[in-house]
Amino acid sequence: MRPRVLLLAGLEPTGRAGLLADVAAVRARGGDAVAVPSAQTAQGTHTFAVVPAAPRMLTAQVTAAREWGPLHAVKWGVVPGPSQLATARAALKGTDAWWVVDPVVRSSRGQVLSRLSPRHYLALAGPRVVVTPNLEEAAWLLGRPPLGTVEEAQEAAEALCRVGFGAVLVKGGHLPQGQGLADVLAFSGRTLVMRGRRLKRPPERRGTGCRLASALAAELGRGTGPEAAVRAAREHVTRYLRTGRD
Repeated sequence: MRPRVLLLAGLEPTGRAGLLADVAAVRARGGDAVAVPSAQTAQGTHTFAVVPAAPRMLTAQVTAAREWGPLHAVKWGVVPGPSQLATARAALKGTDAWWVVDPVVRSSRGQVLSRLSPRHYLALAGPRVVVTPNLEEAAWLLGRPPLGTVEEAQEAAEALCRVGFGAVLVKGGHLPQGQGLADVLAFSGRTLVMRGRRLKRPPERRGTGCRLASALAAELGRGTGPEAAVRAAREHVTRYLRTGRD
């Protein structure tokens, strides 16, 4: 099946991250991408700006997308504020699509992209919702000190599952040296540690988190189970890091 994936994220014009990176990842996984900008952003070497989407336009775009056919998955990237969150949730009411929530609050350079709080993200929990925080984001969602070990990442993933998420993927790309690279997946009472090689990332190859969440959404929308979907998404990001292509 060719999954139809709605991508709700900030538009970053270079395409190295954000909405355009999401579209590239979904298409590379054989899906149809529906792109809805939650914000306009400018993220250069010296320039940074964020302009949230107007709720009225956000509603119209999501509604129009649904009129053309069913959605099999929704990937949530940057959501700049509570009004955009509430608007998108209302416009998506009634869909049984998988949701992949990437709780992006800051850019890789540390600039603030969103004014949402942990409670906003925790309120999205549901049996067909997968949340994909990195170590910093997982600690922030739970109000915990920074995570520095694989064991702490496992505890965080399991705690977020207890909140009500269908699956949790805690990305361990920023574990301290000596810990290696390990992503932790928790779902259906299981917790898996997925290890891998730490690859050197050229500065221009940004948006790995965007790509992973979007590839995951495409796989879930196709009907792939959570474990196999995560493994496919991780392979997608590895290929991007090695080649620069989705």
